Amino acid sequence: MQNRTLTILMILAMIAWGSTWVSAKILMGYFDAYSLIFWRFFFSSLGLVVVLFISKHSFKIDSKGLLLAFVSAMGLIAYNYFFFLGTHFGQAGFGGVLVTTLNPILTFVFIAIIGRKFLNLKDIVALMFGAIGVLIILKIWQLDISFNRGVLYFLLAAATWPWITIVSSYFKNGSALAFSFYMFSFTALGVLVLFLNAKVPSLSNLDSIGWVNLLALSLYGTTFGTSIYFMATSTWGGKKASGYFFLVPITAVFFASIFLGERVDIFTIIGGVFTILAIYQLNGYNLVDIPIPDHNTP
Repeated sequence: MQNRTLTILMILAMIAWGSTWVSAKILMGYFDAYSLIFWRFFFSSLGLVVVLFISKHSFKIDSKGLLLAFVSAMGLIAYNYFFFLGTHFGQAGFGGVLVTTLNPILTFVFIAIIGRKFLNLKDIVALMFGAIGVLIILKIWQLDISFNRGVLYFLLAAATWPWITIVSSYFKNGSALAFSFYMFSFTALGVLVLFLNAKVPSLSNLDSIGWVNLLALSLYGTTFGTSIYFMATSTWGGKKASGYFFLVPITAVFFASIFLGERVDIFTIIGGVFTILAIYQLNGYNLVDIPIPDHNTP
């Protein structure tokens, strides 16, 4: 695939991920959180079946991969539960900025703690950027923030994401798309058995708007977005592909403003800039000109 084509597809994929925040808020008017989790990952799994056949990827992964997919799926259930409730009680655009920028920062922190990694000056500066950005987004000076259920659910969603990222990172053998298929399938099956009493939720209350948003959330936002992102990481490498991730909060705010009429808060924008700078710094882009040692040098 030509680099220009993949670039266009990556932009569309990040727009897809940004759009999920609006679709989630709309769909919470049709479903409870667990029912929406089931249908999101049921349709996403079907979409990945088609992608795997077209791309001729094998469905085969080893028993360790299946176990990792299952454990990751339990994290996906928790993350999506908080994600959907956050969009229901809070603003989708606000959550799209807070959660998508806080996710990689918290993942870095959890990995550093688990690995007992000593932070260097570059990392400390990055985390300072991130802390300042999050505090600005939250408008921490407002004393009533703890009573905002939407904010609390968004923070819980962000705190849950490292679980999925860290566990899934141990998957090494096999197709990443196949791993996603099993992870999505386990997510749908898990929420059906654990929280829906093995009763498939009804779709009879969906109108045309509901169907458009459900398919957009599942097939465009999840299946398409995931497939293109994995394609980009395998072609470009994770560092370059992750650079496109910063289109997600921007598009989330844009769609929330257009389709939900949410007002873009200046503090959300300023704080989002700080957190984006933090993530770039953590990825080694060295924004503040701190010397970064060459890890390939013995």
